[in-house]
Amino acid sequence: MKDFDYEPVASSKIELGYLAGDISFMARVLFAHVRLANAEFHREWDTVSGTLSLLSLIGLNPGISQNDLANTVVMKKSAVTKLIGELEAKGLVIRDKPKSDRRFNALSLSLEGEALWVELRGRLQERQEFLLQPLNLRDRDRLFGLMHRLVAYYAEPPAGARRSGATEH
Repeated sequence: MKDFDYEPVASSKIELGYLAGDISFMARVLFAHVRLANAEFHREWDTVSGTLSLLSLIGLNPGISQNDLANTVVMKKSAVTKLIGELEAKGLVIRDKPKSDRRFNALSLSLEGEALWVELRGRLQERQEFLLQPLNLRDRDRLFGLMHRLVAYYAEPPAGARRSGATEH
């Protein structure tokens, strides 16, 4: 089963015009290519897109709340709740309600989740190398530096900055 019903077209065959400098268009196309490149990896590890990021963030931030996790990955709280429920059912994540605030779900990895995360980290680094192979180390640093700036801006835009009004492609 294919995740996408298209064959990539070499960019030199199609005139992109202004779309070549349109972040919405280019981000969507890049995401589609990355998702396609990761499809086999996700099948091999029986994961869905986003699950590995959640496991990693919980592993890096034991006790993180579901709300903070949802905000970090910019997902709806209901979607994160569903994924966390699935991870909990697999015995990978533990949800704990501290006595100080019963509305708060503190998340941590179980021993099984920790073992999986440790095993996956090496494989994820290999995937990262594969996905970034067209870029040298300097270009990678520049790419991530610019991405961090954009994410930080949209996570907390300066007062008076417009967040809407643009069209989506």
